This record gives sequence, C-alpha cells and structure tokens, in this order.
Amino acid sequence: MQNFGGSRTSILAELPNGNAELGEAFAQIINGMVTQSGITNPKGEEFDIVSKKWRELAAKPDKTSEDLKKLDKTFKDNVNELAQSYLLYIARQVGNTTGKLTYEDYEKYLFKYRFGHYDIENKPEYINKVKVMIKIAFDKLSAHGELSGGDGLIDKQDMACFIYAISTRAQRDENNKFSGFAIDGIIKPLNYSVDESNLFENGDNLLSMKLRIAYKALNNQL
Repeated sequence: MQNFGGSRTSILAELPNGNAELGEAFAQIINGMVTQSGITNPKGEEFDIVSKKWRELAAKPDKTSEDLKKLDKTFKDNVNELAQSYLLYIARQVGNTTGKLTYEDYEKYLFKYRFGHYDIENKPEYINKVKVMIKIAFDKLSAHGELSGGDGLIDKQDMACFIYAISTRAQRDENNKFSGFAIDGIIKPLNYSVDESNLFENGDNLLSMKLRIAYKALNNQL
C-alpha cells in the first residue's frame, strides 16, 4: 500500500467510503470492456452496481412508495461508494493526495492504464491526438456534462455522475423513439463502449445528457 504520509488523513476524509480494492476491480473491468474507443471487447466482463436483492425489488410489481425510496437510496449509495473507490484507486496510482483529480492526474492515469496497451509512447504522431481526447473527457467529467462551468477538478460528485450515467440505458417507445433513460444498475461492454466513445468525442452528445441528468438525480433535483 502506498504511504501518503501526512496527506493520508486528507484523502480519506475526502473519500471516506472509498475502497481501493473495489476501485481497482472496477478500473480493470471497464478498461477490459473495450479494445479501443468505441469498439467492444467480445471477452469483456459486465460490472454490477447493484445486488441481486435490489434487482428483485426493482422487478416487483406494484412497488410501494417505500420500495421506490429504498431502490433510489440504495442505488445512489452504491454509486457514491464506487465513485469514491475508483477515485481512491486512481489517486494512488498517480500520487494524488487530495482525492480530487487535476487534468495532469487524469492524463497520467489514462496514458498508463487506458491507452498504454496501444504503445502510443513509441508513436509520437498519436500522442497529441490522445491528449486532445483526454482533455475533452476531463472537461466533460469535471463539469458533469455541461459545456462550461467546470472547476478544473474531478471530485467524488463528478465521478458519481459518471458512474450513474454509465449505469443507465436509453429507452425507446413503441415507435422506436427515444423516451428517456432507465437505470440498469449494470455496466455492459457494448453500452460502455458507446459511452466511452462519447466521453472522448468533442461537443454535446448522449453521454453529456446522461451526465447532466445524473447530476440532477444525485442531487434530488429531478
């Protein structure tokens, strides 16, 4: 375990529900869901945000208001715990001691753990392209999908919005028209590859919308 010395208290105070082992498992699974941005890894694993009991309650017909409150609270608690765990893991990999990632932290992490297997360090022509992609992703996450207004850091709230967003799927009506988002509580490689592609894509897109909705949902503004 990396020793943060006197800063250990500050990062654990910022991420009190963080579990680095859970964060590492999550990081490895989502990184394994894609072979490159937008392309699904056929051998990728799914990641469950919620428990079997949550799914059983969600599938229950005629749910009471108490059931709905329990589902909502449990899902949000799980999302927040995973977000803090993922941040704690990333922080330890890049030597961050605050639990709030700067752009430099995020770039360092993605270069090593997300893009490292492309051997881009030996292909200088790709480095600038990848840096542009990472900056786009950082700006989206730090502003939870807004086109402006980010504080230049990815904190636990921003990461929770990301986890929430990638745990939802688009719904369509009987005419195949978009009708909103549904909480799946499970991250599947095919869906994640689309979300990740949108994360690295410039401009407002479906993931941006999901991040904005996630921010409102997590702050009880819906």
